[in-house]
Amino acid sequence: MGILDEKTAIVTGGGSGIGFAIAERFHDEGANVVICGRNEEKLSKASSAISPEGARLLCLKADISAEDDIIHVVKETVREYGAIDILVNNAGMLKFGRMDEVTPEEWEGVMRTNAFGTWRFMVAVLAHMRMRKTGSIINISSINGIKAFPGTGVYGASKAAMQMLSQVMAMEAASDNIRINMILPGLVEDTDFSIQEIGRENLAAFWQSMRKLHPLGRNGKPSDIADAALFLASDKSQYITGVLLNVDGGRHLATNRPPAA
Repeated sequence: MGILDEKTAIVTGGGSGIGFAIAERFHDEGANVVICGRNEEKLSKASSAISPEGARLLCLKADISAEDDIIHVVKETVREYGAIDILVNNAGMLKFGRMDEVTPEEWEGVMRTNAFGTWRFMVAVLAHMRMRKTGSIINISSINGIKAFPGTGVYGASKAAMQMLSQVMAMEAASDNIRINMILPGLVEDTDFSIQEIGRENLAAFWQSMRKLHPLGRNGKPSDIADAALFLASDKSQYITGVLLNVDGGRHLATNRPPAA
């Protein structure tokens, strides 16, 4: 018996990193899991790792910045499993750069993925959750949405927008017993973001330098975020909505990172 038995969850960006860890944990706890993302190869590998025989698992290629793709994922989930109980908006885009150097095209890409995509996916699943008067939506935000870090202005703005949208929609959906909460990770190792923006050859030195900035003495792992997501997805959190939950080893309490880092 799992705490998510007979529930159906959609996890965006479920092919790797945090999304994969959440999808795997939900599946282990008995949920039907739908993972979606833009990279079919990653989705295939994730599928084999989560459920080699494909039981209770559906993989769909989708770009959450495209509304047609969002609608497709929702329709296929309902067709396959009959309902949607949980949505985890995890897919995201990170772009480093000074605010006076970021291009309008880069701004559009980050904001459309992190803010627009999250909003439209919430809207798409809310219609189905409202019919059953139940549901849990978990949006993976970032401490960048509440704390300014040089070089991450557009990303931080997109996550701040996500947080405000989520809290407003949490208030609007509460009368239908639908809960919307946010997890704010700090620095999480073993994710594609780190490789893409830092470079594989620089990762070890980067993570070592970042550990000292966390009061608990280490960087996060995808499993840390999955643990929090499981709690918010389950009935154990049925009286919690609109929360910004920092899962960051205390990073949000610490001072800004030094320029050398």
